[in-house]
Amino acid sequence: MIRAFLIAAAALMTMGADRPSSVDYRLSVATEAGGAPVLSVEMRLRGDADGETRIALPKGAASGPTVSGAAMTAPDTGHRLLQHRPGARLTVRYRLRAPGAGPTVLAITGNAVFAIPDGRADQAATLRWNRLPRGWRSLSDLDPGLTAWAPRVADLDEAVLLAGPDLRISERGVPGGVLRAAVFGDAAGAARLADLTAPLLGAQRAFTGDGAGSFLVAAGFEAASGGRGSLILPSGILTRSDPSDEIAQALTRSWIPQRLGGPASDAAGLMDGLAAFYADRIRLRDGLLPYSAAVSTLAMADTRRDAGSRGLILALKWDEDIRRKSAGKRDLDDVVLRMADHYRRFPPGQGPDVITGLISAAWVTAEIDLRPDLARYVQGSATIPLPETMFGGCLDARVTVSPGFDAGFDAAGSFAARTVRGVRRGGPAWNSGLRNGMKLENWTFNAGDMNREIELNIRPANKRAKPRKVRYWPYGDVDVETRKLQMAVGLSDAANAACTRNIAGL
Repeated sequence: MIRAFLIAAAALMTMGADRPSSVDYRLSVATEAGGAPVLSVEMRLRGDADGETRIALPKGAASGPTVSGAAMTAPDTGHRLLQHRPGARLTVRYRLRAPGAGPTVLAITGNAVFAIPDGRADQAATLRWNRLPRGWRSLSDLDPGLTAWAPRVADLDEAVLLAGPDLRISERGVPGGVLRAAVFGDAAGAARLADLTAPLLGAQRAFTGDGAGSFLVAAGFEAASGGRGSLILPSGILTRSDPSDEIAQALTRSWIPQRLGGPASDAAGLMDGLAAFYADRIRLRDGLLPYSAAVSTLAMADTRRDAGSRGLILALKWDEDIRRKSAGKRDLDDVVLRMADHYRRFPPGQGPDVITGLISAAWVTAEIDLRPDLARYVQGSATIPLPETMFGGCLDARVTVSPGFDAGFDAAGSFAARTVRGVRRGGPAWNSGLRNGMKLENWTFNAGDMNREIELNIRPANKRAKPRKVRYWPYGDVDVETRKLQMAVGLSDAANAACTRNIAGL
């Protein structure tokens, strides 16, 4: 009883004004001949009030960790349990080798660097670079003074850490702060990355209204991703003649999980579709993309069946559904911005997933139930319906009906055996005289092409006889509907300008 009372009293004392409000990291970098940089990490924090603090280690911690102020046990390979006086000051130290980096290049995300204490997602986090090799410079979106918001433990996984003697940085002003663009070894590349990203980031911030502070964009990673105040891009992106589309979609794709909701099962395609939809819409609003280019993106997506393309067309459908139900007073933007407003009210990691948030916001904003569409078009594979005209007559969804392609026989098997197989009685091949067992000399065949006849040269059993030619059109009995999204024809310049505003959601 006395011991329990003393522990409780100590816990209350350690929760006083002298308790640090942050988890502090100190990072040093050393180089080894021919190897990747070695990082030494020091984490300082107050222990939990119950006398036990659990931390998750980054993958690849090469040595340690060691701890001051606590006894340490290992419940599993990825975690350590620290036992200490309630609220004790703790210092955890460990070393790791930067994965995939060269001897003079450190380009790494926080999930490979930082040990994370459990239950501290909303606690402030700080980073300080202690020691760097001579001639090196460093940059991170966690550096003090680079953001208008205080980094939290929840931000550490997606943080960007860059260091090296050839780190090049270019800055541009953006609404609410400064954009820092960083690459290795190419000052012109850093300037180009800054010039490409600054207007896109400015357009996104104008739409979302929540982007105050500096922002870091870096190229030199294996894949694109992003955090609260950063965007990392693949190293080859600056070799493209115009990577604006990729950068715009990467910005929007990183914004969605940060501002709209966490991941949900089977939602990756929908999130990619929303990212593509808003990458174009946001640029249209700021005059960074012509109306015709946005329509071309929609038209191309409508011919594909991958999850991201279907997600884009589904976003288009919902935008039009909401617009029509509200007599033009609302559109999908109102749903998305309500999602963002709702999600920011939750502590880090505790908000709804993106699908739950989307369903809720659509119902509250427009009284539209998206659950049937999600079941039919995201979890299922049904064709996504669209009205014949959209955006007040600016976009046509023209449907043409034509006979389906039907060869009337097993083309692949017949050509492989050079013998006719699988002729369907009453089909176009049968009606043209083709029969099973006929030997094939040569042929002209274009699968799926309704504009060319099928030609087959049949070799007779009598080798002295000449080959006989069978020709026919591959028209099937079942009609096929084809939809093509396109700009409305014959619009004046003023009408086209109005259509740009309509598709931009203005």
